[in-house]
Amino acid sequence: MLGVSLHKGLAKRVVRDAGVRTPDFAVIESVSDIEKVTLSYPLFAKPLAEGTGKGVTPRSRISGPDELPGVCQRLLVEHRQPVLVEEYLPGREFTTGILGTGAEAEAVGTMEVVMRETAEPNAYTYINKEDCDERVLYEIVGGKEARSCAEISLRAWRALGCRDSGRVDLRMDSRGRVSFIEVNPLAGLHPKHSDLPIVCSKVGISFPELIHRIMMSARSRCGR
Repeated sequence: MLGVSLHKGLAKRVVRDAGVRTPDFAVIESVSDIEKVTLSYPLFAKPLAEGTGKGVTPRSRISGPDELPGVCQRLLVEHRQPVLVEEYLPGREFTTGILGTGAEAEAVGTMEVVMRETAEPNAYTYINKEDCDERVLYEIVGGKEARSCAEISLRAWRALGCRDSGRVDLRMDSRGRVSFIEVNPLAGLHPKHSDLPIVCSKVGISFPELIHRIMMSARSRCGR
């Protein structure tokens, strides 16, 4: 499960086959793969198997084919792994917190990631995440947006066989439709800095309760 989920390309293939909407994408394993990309611009590029926004910068948004080689070559060298390139979705960005496994999994809340004027542009970059108190505003969403995010997140979570706790990142396209971007099956648990505890705190789930629910999910899954 972790091997598939942490490989962003494999995860997208699994959820796409399960009928979950996700942007068209390509995996760049070498420089020779760059010229084979036939996706519609703008694009977004990031390392295939990193977390916490590592490798994501304002340059990750690629406006045209003249920018693609330089961005991909830099990522290939700096991160020593393939690059995921996907069609860029220009709409709102969300992350949904999940607790539980399989049929027992529950979307406990969805928050929108809103960039302040002080944030780096184009993406929830590594710098924006690390300096989130100054650069990012987190807002819990409700209504149809929350329902759509919860539905897509749970379908992806179950298709990938994720367990106990984590997050699903989503984004809207130009028509306001929510799409799966990636899953974090080992979400950070810093009580004030990590997205999953932030989501939980905003919907009334304390940090001790979050840890308790993770442990109870694992205990139930193991038949104890």
